[in-house]
Amino acid sequence: MSGEERANLVQECLRRLHDIGVQTVSLTCDGPSCHLSMFKALGALISPSNMSPSFPHPSDENLNVYILLDICHMLKLIRNSFASGGLLKNGNGEIIKWKNLVDLNNLQNSEGLRLANKLRSSHINWDKQKMKVNLAAQVLSNSVADALEFCCDVLKLPDFQGCKATVEFIRLFNNLFDIFNSKNSFQKGFKSPWREVNYNYWHPYLETCYTYMYISQLTDTSGLLMTSTRRKTGFIGFLVAIRIF
Repeated sequence: MSGEERANLVQECLRRLHDIGVQTVSLTCDGPSCHLSMFKALGALISPSNMSPSFPHPSDENLNVYILLDICHMLKLIRNSFASGGLLKNGNGEIIKWKNLVDLNNLQNSEGLRLANKLRSSHINWDKQKMKVNLAAQVLSNSVADALEFCCDVLKLPDFQGCKATVEFIRLFNNLFDIFNSKNSFQKGFKSPWREVNYNYWHPYLETCYTYMYISQLTDTSGLLMTSTRRKTGFIGFLVAIRIF
């Protein structure tokens, strides 16, 4: 089924829901190319340089329906891109290395100790369990970033020197995933549900140009923007979520 055919079905569903008094405010899906084509056919724009992640409601042009790419799926795609390529570059040209995570896992295995993180060989050999969200979330986590910093700054191990860019990458996606995946009313910080009382905590993090520009400027080792590669979907998915909120 083409993207245009899917768009027609979505519009028909929206009309029927509207007819019985249901107001649809958002549309969420995962990231195959046919869904990206569907968004385009509906009227949403998802180019990083021209982002408008909504489209007019077919029954009321004064209403917008916002699009979202499932953030759990997007996190797995980010992990897949990072691990498969092995290297990324941030906007400053600094190298983000999957090898830092491999080295951390090897160190922990050899020492028989864990630096307060859940990193295991199953996280490194993720391709056999690529659908498990928890493996991606535990890799791109603050606890792993903390362990890398400890190895670099405190233990001063040679294998971890120059891992600051990797730490920054991991922390950013950890925080974004916490914000967009908040679900427990008792959680604190970025994991807490969005409420008016904590609006001034999470919203400035999304509103700053830093998070959006950081992802927009990530490249592969050849200098090609990740949002322009075959593995663009995960990065675009996070940009869409940032723009909406």
